[in-house]
Amino acid sequence: MSLDIILDISNIDISITYRGPMDDRLLFLMSRAHHAIKNHVAGEFAREGIGITPAQMGILFSLRMSDGLPMSELGRIIRIDNAAVTRHVDSLERAGCVRREAAPGDRRKSIIRITAKGRDEAVRCARTARRINAMLKEGFTAEEIATFTRVLNGVIEKCSPANGGV
Repeated sequence: MSLDIILDISNIDISITYRGPMDDRLLFLMSRAHHAIKNHVAGEFAREGIGITPAQMGILFSLRMSDGLPMSELGRIIRIDNAAVTRHVDSLERAGCVRREAAPGDRRKSIIRITAKGRDEAVRCARTARRINAMLKEGFTAEEIATFTRVLNGVIEKCSPANGGV
């Protein structure tokens, strides 16, 4: 549907073309959703007294599943670049949640291990993340959630490095 509106204001013609609902701009909506979720999670973490970020949570979760990973492997698992992994590990190390060890046979590389404090923080993060996930699903049917999940996975796939994304 297209609707042309022409206004005459003080002998100035302004032409506006309406091309349908603004809510069909997926990039815009996904960006708004990303920021809304990021801010909500940060607020919930602060409310719960959790002292790490969602990106750092991904590192702790990865180390809980497989402790003693090289930083390059952590980056691959949570899909962030090496510089970001280094920043997050630095912060987690300062917080006492992880520790670095020299890699056997190559002291230039670091192996990252989760500490008891890191495990405790990961448990608290997981509890908060489950609660947020449940809240996000409220009011939607299982079929709607399955469709939404399929759409999001499709977007991720289309934007993956193998398909020209970053």
